[in-house]
Amino acid sequence: MNTEEINDVIRCYVKAGEIAYRVKKNARRLVKPGVKIVEIAESIEREIKELGGFPAFPVNISINEVAAHRTPYIDDVEVIPDASAVKVDIGVHVNGYIADTAVTVVLDDKLIPLAEAAQNALMKALKAVKPGAKFREIGKIIENTARKAGFKVIKNLSGHSLGHYLIHSGEVIPNYNDPFVLGRFRTDRAYAIEPFVTTGKGMVKEAKGKIQIYSLRRVKGKPLSEPEHKVLSEIIRRFKTLPFCERWLVDVGPVSNLRASLTSLARKGYLNQYPVLVAVGRGLVTQFEETILITRDGDVIVTTNPEIHL
Repeated sequence: MNTEEINDVIRCYVKAGEIAYRVKKNARRLVKPGVKIVEIAESIEREIKELGGFPAFPVNISINEVAAHRTPYIDDVEVIPDASAVKVDIGVHVNGYIADTAVTVVLDDKLIPLAEAAQNALMKALKAVKPGAKFREIGKIIENTARKAGFKVIKNLSGHSLGHYLIHSGEVIPNYNDPFVLGRFRTDRAYAIEPFVTTGKGMVKEAKGKIQIYSLRRVKGKPLSEPEHKVLSEIIRRFKTLPFCERWLVDVGPVSNLRASLTSLARKGYLNQYPVLVAVGRGLVTQFEETILITRDGDVIVTTNPEIHL
């Protein structure tokens, strides 16, 4: 890319980050006991669009032992419970360039140390990021910070590199000192760093039968029924390779038919599924996340929080 193209990419990343930052701050006030999670998610996604961006994935609202991939169904009845730890994971894209960020809202003072452990781990990790720094060294910082606070990191969840229209573009930034991760931070790259800290055993597992998020896997394959073809065509047109949920296809047809089509498209190999992830041992989980952009000059920009200067 020439200089003008590079600058345009940087502008897109920064704008996506600015939107994500504003929406994340507002999300804190939406999380209250008794409020339906579907109302929170739709409010956040609506604000993203009003500010000039697009959701890069369905807003995740994961409560207590649920760690990730929980987004509400169209007719979801779950509400925010009292004395809970609520993780709100938000993605914004501008022309396919993504800002990924998360915050934990705790509704009980007893949970503040658990939230602070994840937040402190993130801040210390961000300060260590520079071109050439090893991913596993960032993981070591995150794990040591959590351990000193009396908690564990979730080892099978990690940060990741970001690509054009790609939430996960191949590189993994572990939340512990994983000797098998050999990558380093590079210029002209964007990365999401996201510590998950828990009172549990330090791992997550898939919740059986709970699929709320999908993404396109392929566009051609086994024969499709007319309803399946209609849904797949809309997925390709609207979302490209980005994750989506049934709420974003509510205008395509009745809910029961839509769910049946999504299930069959996944079974036929057209869609990836992202099961809800729950902490092993049902420990509580907190999460904080920021996106960084490392420019060609080696500058590290926290796109999702202009208050952080590295």
